[in-house]
Amino acid sequence: MKDADGPHDAAGIIVIRKRVKTARIQVLPNGTLRVTAPPSLDVAPFLDRHAGWIEERRKVFSDLAEEGRGREDMLLLLGRYYRLENGRRCGIDEETQTVTSPSLPALKRHLGELLKADVIRLADRHRSLGGEGFHRITVRMQRTVWATCSSRRNLSVNLRTIALPDPLREYIVIHELAHTLQHNHSPAFWTLVRAARPDYRRAQAELKRYWVLLERNRVWKGIGTAGRQKTG
Repeated sequence: MKDADGPHDAAGIIVIRKRVKTARIQVLPNGTLRVTAPPSLDVAPFLDRHAGWIEERRKVFSDLAEEGRGREDMLLLLGRYYRLENGRRCGIDEETQTVTSPSLPALKRHLGELLKADVIRLADRHRSLGGEGFHRITVRMQRTVWATCSSRRNLSVNLRTIALPDPLREYIVIHELAHTLQHNHSPAFWTLVRAARPDYRRAQAELKRYWVLLERNRVWKGIGTAGRQKTG
């Protein structure tokens, strides 16, 4: 572990020095440990004191990532794993479970187009839930959320949503359509969600599992950095 002013990543540990009163520990879904600490704190003993909690959190994420173990270099798409191969154009072959693409930026654009069309389809299916529906739909890579909906009914959806199986993509659309009527997570909001998706708690648990799988997937990591531009 390298320790200095600013972020460093070594042996799965990131240390960020800030003028804070107390140190904070966060275990990221990929297993990396992020420590925010005062400039004068000796981090190693601090981590030793919290070793039990750290290992417990890492085990939770490791268990959630079990399905993807050994498949980190395959593309998680529509709830299934595909081999990624070079090709002149982007395409998905369900029979051979392969995805072809001339480049990661091209694949990123293609997946964005597929996702935007799918969100439109799902929003139309649940139009009665969201009143007038979404005003505009934008697809982009997002670091912490699956989607957001503004007060103007503009939906921003995470490109990684295309990795999810259909029921989970549908739940995300239902969730955001409910936000076009209730711009918070009040009881009234959850009443709307529950009416369209009674098993919404199970969907939320599954979304957490898929987030961990995607955080550990090297193909999606490459897609995330490819082009570094908005899709859609």
